[in-house]
Amino acid sequence: MSRRDILFTVFAAVVLLPGAGSAADYISFREDESLQRRCLAGIHATLNDRFAEAESLFTALTEEYPTSPLGPLFVAGAIHAHMIDCESPARYDEYVDWLRQAEDRGDALSRSGDAPAEAAFALGVASGYEAVYESRWGGWFAALKKGLKAKNRFSDALKHDSTLVDALVGIGNYNFWKAAHTDFINWLPLVPDRRAEGIAQLERVIAEGVLAGEAARSSLVWALIQDERYEEALAHADTLAGSFPESKVPLWMTACASFKLYRWDDAHDLYDEIERRITINGPGNYYNLVECAYYRAQCDYEAGRWRDAAAECHQVSGYPLPDETRERQKKKLADLRRLRRELAEMLVEAPEAEGGS
Repeated sequence: MSRRDILFTVFAAVVLLPGAGSAADYISFREDESLQRRCLAGIHATLNDRFAEAESLFTALTEEYPTSPLGPLFVAGAIHAHMIDCESPARYDEYVDWLRQAEDRGDALSRSGDAPAEAAFALGVASGYEAVYESRWGGWFAALKKGLKAKNRFSDALKHDSTLVDALVGIGNYNFWKAAHTDFINWLPLVPDRRAEGIAQLERVIAEGVLAGEAARSSLVWALIQDERYEEALAHADTLAGSFPESKVPLWMTACASFKLYRWDDAHDLYDEIERRITINGPGNYYNLVECAYYRAQCDYEAGRWRDAAAECHQVSGYPLPDETRERQKKKLADLRRLRRELAEMLVEAPEAEGGS
């Protein structure tokens, strides 16, 4: 998992399937407490890495609320979160099927004119998921286009109903990350830097959002790390860890912030724990195992544990990496090979100087 996780949001809305009912049957997620409670339970399962449970909950909602904006898109969200957790797009076709069903419902509700704000919100979430997918497995330009589309749909939602605070999670993410990716031209008078505005919008969703509060907190952590506000990021990551103890996401966040703060032992231990949780169900495609070993090697090197760092480099060299993983991790793999050569020379020249085991 990498910093691109910053766009990671697990919240959504879906609307009417053609022929599945009339717009008059639509139930708002902001007005029906039972529906809202069940959605929050599914979101909690998703954020706790219990993806199969979340998919089951939201599949049931899809059937029971045929005009609701919550079922199919939340199923897509759970699958999306699972793919991110595994660093694999293997479930893409399944994910797209649910996402298209959600978009069909959103379009139908939009045409009905009965719930324009929630229809625009649903379509914004769908575009947001597509932007995240493109940022991981597509290209930055495609992700930016999808992100702009999502931002415009969220803006439409707020134009229809300014109290739909959840929509600000998409706008806040867009405002922050667009500025972060274009900071080389933000000094120009016609190119505003909206990072502070984006962070404020995410903070408002945390305080006032109906469904997107924890998703906004997750986004906020990555934004704070990008902004080098590491202690603030750690505080929010600690809150997420308390709410979702089974999730690996807060561990990735805390490990990243600790590494940036040069807390080598803390970061090393966190990457150890992440690897332990990953390997419970097998190594997968090894992408995240490379990630953990890479940062542990850096921590060992910086802490003077040269022999341990060399062992991490050697371990990665023995992984049976799929071609896709080898391509996506080629920079870190090259860095590990260089570090291994450097350490070999250092240990030959001054073995008594290294502090590893």
